[in-house]
Amino acid sequence: MNLFVKIFISSLLLASFLNAQGYICAVGGGPEDNGGWSDEPYDWMVEKGDSGKVIILSYGDATSWLPNYFVSLGASSSYNKKISSRASADLQSTYDELITAKVIFLRGGDQWQYVNLWKGTKTEDAISYVFENGGVIAGTSAGAMVLGEIVFSAQFASPDSKTALTNPTASSLSLDDDFLKLVPNVLFDTHVAERGRHGRLIAMMYKYFNDKNHIVTGCGVDDKTALCINSNGIAEVMGTGSVSIFTADEKTVFSKISSDFVIENLKCDQLTDGWKFDLNSEQIAFIPSSAKAVDTSRADELPLTDIWLTGSDNIPVQLAYSLDSFLGAYNPAIATIISYPSFSSTTDAIASQIISKGYAVEKLLLTNASLNDDSTIQKMNAADAFVFAGDDPSQINLLNDTTTAAGLSFVNKINSAAPVFMFGSSGKTAGKYFIDNTDNDNYAAYEGRMTFKEGLNLFGDLIFQPKVYADNNYYENRVSSVLWGLMRGRSRFGIYADGYDLVRISNLSNSILSEGLLPLFLVDASSVTYVDSSQFRMPGGIAPRQIAAMNNLRYSLTSKDGLSYSLINKKFDYTSDIKENITPISDFVLHQNYPNPFNPDTKIKFTIPPSQLLSGGMSGDEVKVTLKVFDILGRKISTLLNDEIEPGTYQINFSATNLPSGVYFYSLISGNYIQTQKMILLR
Repeated sequence: MNLFVKIFISSLLLASFLNAQGYICAVGGGPEDNGGWSDEPYDWMVEKGDSGKVIILSYGDATSWLPNYFVSLGASSSYNKKISSRASADLQSTYDELITAKVIFLRGGDQWQYVNLWKGTKTEDAISYVFENGGVIAGTSAGAMVLGEIVFSAQFASPDSKTALTNPTASSLSLDDDFLKLVPNVLFDTHVAERGRHGRLIAMMYKYFNDKNHIVTGCGVDDKTALCINSNGIAEVMGTGSVSIFTADEKTVFSKISSDFVIENLKCDQLTDGWKFDLNSEQIAFIPSSAKAVDTSRADELPLTDIWLTGSDNIPVQLAYSLDSFLGAYNPAIATIISYPSFSSTTDAIASQIISKGYAVEKLLLTNASLNDDSTIQKMNAADAFVFAGDDPSQINLLNDTTTAAGLSFVNKINSAAPVFMFGSSGKTAGKYFIDNTDNDNYAAYEGRMTFKEGLNLFGDLIFQPKVYADNNYYENRVSSVLWGLMRGRSRFGIYADGYDLVRISNLSNSILSEGLLPLFLVDASSVTYVDSSQFRMPGGIAPRQIAAMNNLRYSLTSKDGLSYSLINKKFDYTSDIKENITPISDFVLHQNYPNPFNPDTKIKFTIPPSQLLSGGMSGDEVKVTLKVFDILGRKISTLLNDEIEPGTYQINFSATNLPSGVYFYSLISGNYIQTQKMILLR
């Protein structure tokens, strides 16, 4: 069997998954609530299972609560089944029992137990049989994480986002693509907002690309939230939180610069209750009436001056490097420290550091009474640079009142481009708006108690969140704050930072760069056209859960210190020096066509490496390349390219004007290299 046939059969298998008749429900974890959030998705499971038998699988013991719950929703019967060894998983009697179910539900726990105990057994075969014959396969938490074609198996560990982003190619991010494979090209993660796992999911997508040269679809499901997928691939969000669906399109770049990684313009549709997504076309299928349109025509509100932000309030660790770098960059005759009285002792240490470097310093401690003092105005007017410090941004924010003399003087200084250094939480006030109450109340976002406030408007379109992974008690608050702020303020750029991170925002070049342990982690909402939010008020909450929905978000991350992101071009600024160091993860890249599905035209993009990198003894500046299109039976439809071309990235248009709707394949062939992708013509 030649290489092309092997790849083509693989593609046909993928098409067969798309045509499977079963249903999937991936629940993000959290306890079910009879009469509450879980009734809708669990009732959906029972309905799609024709109110038949529900078998609840696990590797351990379980209570009868969940079986009783399914029966209360209309299931004819429901019971727990424990399969805790490979021997029992591979019994014919186990298979015979499981295939009688209309719904198979996988409990939470440790997904490695499912992969390790059930992979390659009759239990796996039975689950597939039920799905392929119109049944429902569902799971919560770890049970949901094994439903995709790619599974985070947690064989070695279950790292948090900070660990995963620090080293996204680590073996601890163990991925398996040979278990169940019920949802094509999808990788699930759960408890996403609650445990701050957006970063981990993105890291796992990069890990799979690094290993397999393929970008998967990442689906991050919040706790007390479900993604219910019909047999036609239309997925509906139900519950209190959101589902974040990460996909790649023609704007997306996954690459390496030496040992560092670059992820640019990874698309994310973050959806709340009632939104629907087509997993075949990777497009939103339905937007509920609760969503509001966004004005995309207004100009970006870009930085008014240079702004330096740190990732934590741990000032002693930031003094020797970050602050010294700032002072050395601008050499201010006088640096004015802005804080408030209860933070005075810490500002003394900052002042000592500034003086030790040979600069003059003034301290300005803000109170309502001091905003019109002559001494305050004098210190403000004398400043060549500002240093903000304080863990309470609402007190820093006294300065945003331009009806006061201090507020007006500060605005004048910013308009004259006086640079600003902001330690940790004080940096949240750099934007026109910021989200407060993220660091004192564990359940602020969950119970609707985060507050939306006006900032100092140094960079109008910025929402900044430091300390994002500093304390797992505040993961949901801090991860949700950026997205909630982007939604509430219709702001366009969000930045997460942590620990030793230093973020530099340039007024001159309208760019952002970062250095530190956590990669530059930026969210671009400039192409968002609809926003929404959760409508579920949690028990004890004062307002709905503060989870936002937005279409067409763009995530850009890089571990490369000094690689700047252009706020104008909405992408990383690869200088000529950096370009020379870029090494592709694989020699060839055949991208997914765009749009897909299409009617009748689509674009096919591919990259050819320098010929000296190729195997097979090829040499010279040009490379022989063929690009062909086939129908689902393997018959050639068209040859789009058959020529020697120079290395580089190309885009070719394919027109299917005279072809019927259906699944087609396109193959890139050069020497011993062949890669095939699937595309869908939908009239």
